[in-house]
Parts: sequence; C-alpha cells; structure tokens
Amino acid sequence: MAEHKECYGTMFHDALHFSTNQPMRGKVFSFEIDSTGLARSDRRVKASIEEWDDCLACDEFDHCYKFSMAGLLLQTAIEKE
Repeated sequence: MAEHKECYGTMFHDALHFSTNQPMRGKVFSFEIDSTGLARSDRRVKASIEEWDDCLACDEFDHCYKFSMAGLLLQTAIEKE
C-alpha cells in the first residue's frame, strides 16, 4: 500500500458530520453553518489560498484532489437519500 501525506484526501471537511456555529475545516475548504434557535441563519464557505497553493505544489495533487472529490460526491449522494 502506498504511503501518503497525512493531509491526503482532506481538502474538504466531512459534510455529513458537522457542528453548527463553529467552523468545519478541511485542508483547503471550510464551511460554517450558523443557527439561532430552530432555523439556519447563515452558511459560509471559505477557501485558503495558501493551503491551495501548498496542494498544487504537491506531487500527489491530482490523485488527492480526485480522492477528495470522490468522497465529497459520495457524502452528497448519501445526504440526499
């Protein structure tokens, strides 16, 4: 089995498991879902250009990006069920 960097596949935070009112950070992309009471009041998505540049410089970028996106796609499919 190939050895990967510790951050491999972590560009995005797990979209299925999150806490409201606090940032959920992946290596590059993060989001926060704010809630007051019973309703969602705001959603924010951020990207770290510095971390993105670090990822682009990595030899594993192409595979890591595909792996990260595949995980996000699967989470999206599960969430919609």
